[in-house]
Amino acid sequence: MIQINFRKLLPFLTPIIFLYIIISLGWKTSINTFINVVILIGMMLILSFFHFFILFEKKLDKGYKSMIFLSFFVFIPSLLFSMGKIFFYSYEKITDVRGVLLTSLTIYILIRITYFMRKIYVKINNPIFIFITSFVFLSFLGSLFLMLPSSTVKKISFIDALFTSTSAVCVTGLGVLDTSKDFTYLGKVIILTLIELGGLGILTVTSFFSYFFRDGFSFREGVYISNFLNTKTTNNVLFLAVKVVLLTLIVEMVGALLIYLSIKNERNIIEFDSPLFFSIFHSISAFCNGGFSTLNKGLYSESVRFNYLFQFIIACLLILGGIGFNILFNFFTYIWLTLKKYFYKIFKDEYFRCPVHIFTLNTKIVLFTTFSLLFFGTIFYYISEYHYSLSEHSSIFGKCIISFFSSATSRTAGFQVLNMEKWSPLTILFTIFLMWIGASPASTGGGIKTSTFALALMNIISLSIGKDRLEIQKKEISSKSVRLAFAIIILSLIIIYISIFIILFLDPKKDILSISFEAFSAFSTVGLSLGITPNLSNGSKLVLITLMLLGRIGVFNIMIGLLKRNRINSSYYYQYPQGNILIN
Repeated sequence: MIQINFRKLLPFLTPIIFLYIIISLGWKTSINTFINVVILIGMMLILSFFHFFILFEKKLDKGYKSMIFLSFFVFIPSLLFSMGKIFFYSYEKITDVRGVLLTSLTIYILIRITYFMRKIYVKINNPIFIFITSFVFLSFLGSLFLMLPSSTVKKISFIDALFTSTSAVCVTGLGVLDTSKDFTYLGKVIILTLIELGGLGILTVTSFFSYFFRDGFSFREGVYISNFLNTKTTNNVLFLAVKVVLLTLIVEMVGALLIYLSIKNERNIIEFDSPLFFSIFHSISAFCNGGFSTLNKGLYSESVRFNYLFQFIIACLLILGGIGFNILFNFFTYIWLTLKKYFYKIFKDEYFRCPVHIFTLNTKIVLFTTFSLLFFGTIFYYISEYHYSLSEHSSIFGKCIISFFSSATSRTAGFQVLNMEKWSPLTILFTIFLMWIGASPASTGGGIKTSTFALALMNIISLSIGKDRLEIQKKEISSKSVRLAFAIIILSLIIIYISIFIILFLDPKKDILSISFEAFSAFSTVGLSLGITPNLSNGSKLVLITLMLLGRIGVFNIMIGLLKRNRINSSYYYQYPQGNILIN
């Protein structure tokens, strides 16, 4: 009797299912809905059958068995829901069934990718290389999805699809197409998915699923994930990834609810989208610092231009997403311990002793730099644009909210709330400066980062007063951190300068200020534009695509990935005498 090895057949089914998902999404109008649902249910039944028998096989490692169990757990509710809809309701509800089945199969593909990524961790000794390839791969995959016939209103070129996909994955917001007019509902969903995956990072998402495999994780996998999440320890790093994903989802859900409530009076003029989708899209885009909007003119559209509550909510989401997950967790720990202290004091009449240093030095530096930039940025926009782009806002309160929003979005997201055609050169130059600084480390934003700028500035002050080391709040900052800060600054300026030079060569008719603004915006993954992006040549668009990837991944990370070797360098065993070089 011939025995069927379901475990060996399963890997061949996965790419077939993936291809059919693409066909079902991209050419949905060409396939009969009922036939499509029958095929999807058939696939689900076959997969459930395979997974059921694999679960009872012997000699399965824990990771593989957990992956099979998770997949089977995803299939059963979807099948029961689909069968119930078909047999107990009218066939008019069959579209809902199709959506549920496609979602379940997509989650299954993601679970399989997670398991595959864990296998790659074991074989590749370079975590930075995996980090780089994950963003590049996601950008190209996204461009293929955006080129599907059902994703766009009319056919788009590969360069435009790649540009949009990279902009979404790198949470930039620069666009060569109009998101509201050129993309269908499916296209917007794909862009939103790319923003979410790009903001969190595909390593964080796969680590989230890995946590439920329940077979632990290797030290190498812990190093990779801690590298991306910017934490020094590998202890409980998978749990940290889970916390990052859950915190993101909670903040985005709360943000979507608040946005929905803030636009309740404008529901009839939110152009083409339902209020619920509009709220979800902008909540995710804001927290991930994506800068994409489903409105024709972005947040400068008349429907939300004077909705100051809506703009304040978006600004708060931008700040939360750009301040860094480590800072948010540190802040929540402080709130929790403070509440615990007062609880013990009031209800138990006991003294609860909090740790001496709840806020880390990193948290203090990031918070101080962030709020200083927000405060002075708000004042600058208020003064510089009072008689220009702010003149259409009649109230002082409106001018203050818009100035605050502009200060926040210029460093991280790129949502447009002012008429940038009216901006003075002084405002443009100041915005370039804010874009260059960017958000904070381990956040969804880009730029050289607030801590890098703060360390460099404080080191200059320290050298000016004659100190040979950098000390902050009775702590000495390591020379490695200072050197890294200056290396990042110099590298960013070199990369941006070269990019401006190339774009000027390819598009000589564009003025240098607009090109510079575009280059800084792309590298810092901000997304603000003076309007020249759609009119650039394909070569210039490729330069901006490269800049967005370099800015999101980090130039220094790429250099480490290419140049660093995972072995002890011979320089660890000796030290040359110091040599002095004349400077200034």
